[in-house]
Amino acid sequence: MEKVSLLQDQIADAAVQLFREKGYEGVSVGEICAAAGVARSSFYRAFSCKNDIIRRIFEHTDANSMVSVEELLAAENDFDRMWIIGDRYIALSRSLGPELSNTFMCMTSRGEIDLLALGHSVDSWFIRLTRNCQKTGLIRSREPAEFLGPLMVDMVYHELYVWGMRRGNYPIRARARRITEALVDLAPEYRWTEQQLAEAD
Repeated sequence: MEKVSLLQDQIADAAVQLFREKGYEGVSVGEICAAAGVARSSFYRAFSCKNDIIRRIFEHTDANSMVSVEELLAAENDFDRMWIIGDRYIALSRSLGPELSNTFMCMTSRGEIDLLALGHSVDSWFIRLTRNCQKTGLIRSREPAEFLGPLMVDMVYHELYVWGMRRGNYPIRARARRITEALVDLAPEYRWTEQQLAEAD
């Protein structure tokens, strides 16, 4: 079992690099095998098709392990904690590249994976943190935290969709930050400056 898992990792690592360079549809199983240094028979021992590679990547993405506890504790406030969590999804998508991120979105729309469930696994955190921010005046919107928290997650998904459709030619971090600040009516002193937004991507 461990040997198969190692083989899957080897093939998936090679595949991701190819997907980033040529797009998911532009890469054949033969090319993946060549890049991974394995025979076709080895590929089919590890995966039944290319989609299985995407499923493996998705299944090995643990939302709860994407951010360290130390980083969250070091944040200055609860809004920054939400930003750190949301930014990890952006960083993950950027590391995979727009082509592969688009593939994740397409597979979600076909019901093959549930990308939305991965993101919304942090809803309970966002609701609590939003409520804290409302109590301290960081977030000035009076909309219920149960509405605002998940809405921020949805906004990140929307911006990732636009980023993917524009093949990465889009200031994803700056846009996500600016929209989030407006969405929750973040107190002005906590908003990023124009310089911070310009340097975000």
